[in-house]
Amino acid sequence: MEEGTYTATRRNRRLLLRAILVIIFLALVTVWFTSEKVSWRRAKALARRVLCLSNLHQISLAMWTYANDHDGELPRADRWCDLLIEQTETDPNNLVCRNSGATMGQSSYAMNENVAGRRISDLASDLVLLFETKPGWNQVGGPDILISDIHERKGCNVAFVNGDVKFVKVEDLEDLKWELWDYRRAKDDADLRYWLENMVWYHAFTNEEITAATGLAENKIEAAKKNFDIRPDNRPRRAEDAPILVLPYPGGRHPRIGFLEGAVDPQRETKFSVFTPWDANSYVVVDVPEAIWSNLGLTYLAHTHIDTIWAKQGIELEKLEWNRHEDGGLDIERRLPDGISFGVKVKPTKDAVLMEMRLANGTGEKLTDLRIQNCVMTKMAKGFEQQTNENKVLKDPYAACRSGDGKRWVITAWQGCHRTWANEKCPCFHSDPKFPDLEPGQEATLKGRLSFYEGTDIEAEFARIEEIGWREK
Repeated sequence: MEEGTYTATRRNRRLLLRAILVIIFLALVTVWFTSEKVSWRRAKALARRVLCLSNLHQISLAMWTYANDHDGELPRADRWCDLLIEQTETDPNNLVCRNSGATMGQSSYAMNENVAGRRISDLASDLVLLFETKPGWNQVGGPDILISDIHERKGCNVAFVNGDVKFVKVEDLEDLKWELWDYRRAKDDADLRYWLENMVWYHAFTNEEITAATGLAENKIEAAKKNFDIRPDNRPRRAEDAPILVLPYPGGRHPRIGFLEGAVDPQRETKFSVFTPWDANSYVVVDVPEAIWSNLGLTYLAHTHIDTIWAKQGIELEKLEWNRHEDGGLDIERRLPDGISFGVKVKPTKDAVLMEMRLANGTGEKLTDLRIQNCVMTKMAKGFEQQTNENKVLKDPYAACRSGDGKRWVITAWQGCHRTWANEKCPCFHSDPKFPDLEPGQEATLKGRLSFYEGTDIEAEFARIEEIGWREK
């Protein structure tokens, strides 16, 4: 949807409201004369529901108008009612659903806390934007403050990011989408502490990015950082002989610069960050696996751009997390609904990050054409942000990216590589492997690696890596 689609003049809004009122009147007359079973009470309840829906539609239009005037960004959380009235000429009456008990100076609606202040183009279209709640002003929140009391506990009026406004029945409210692309609540204080250390010390996240990753409001983030004494300036110093730092990527910040439409709602559980040896604040994000193809079709995808065989069946895969180990390594296992399973192990050493991917056929049929897409994204590595393929060297199985000054390199390679390639828009580069065909009950393992190089003779570095015999280790 284009950002200008929902821009409306005051005159058009009045005409729309009048049209809605006429429709309501005709609907009531029709109901009255066509069904003796419909009571006045039910007819009035329906009328109130439609009027509240009309109000919500007007507010949704105002939200889009505001966003159009502010570089695509929605109003901030603490003043959204005020800003709509001040800057979009929103009628305060539209903020009141009389059946809620709200009066002038109050609002019957709340804004989804996860979308406030965000750019519309960065949000999923089916996210909740506005919803009905108890009377208040500039209210933000989530499903915990949504109410169905206004409409006899039968449901709630809801506006979505894409501009749709509808009455959602009470039995369908739990299906509403509130969260951002990979929003995860911490399991406990220890888990929250780990992720705050991950995000503040190493990934240098802003509070807004931490909110996107954890769902916590800014005041709770600040309180937790103070409680755990987590500050950018007290990050522990790493030993010089320590292995390369590898951490789970926390989500909350898109790992790409461009081509975002090719990676909507990226999952964090396939992604890990590898920090460069020359700059403790620079890292690349490795996505393993980003995608799996087979004779069945697109069998797995670590974001939502095109439908997998599961998405076409309406099956949503469980959210997972990397298992973290004391030696700095990571691993993850996933079993797909038809019995196919895969696992990834990541082991950092002082000289390279060693990877291993296992694929098992738990189906009753032979699996063929088992192509894997593994991605290395360089957005957050200083000197590697250029959106070009002129700084890539692709020599099967090696794919390498050169820094802007030409002195440093990031190199990846996979056993069984069937294609090396790069995407200048992201920017990213690939060494993509292919598994052998698997009969039912069979499994196979492929090895990969990622390393860093300082120098100018990349061909010599490829030869040195080859002599190590990394495929056999």
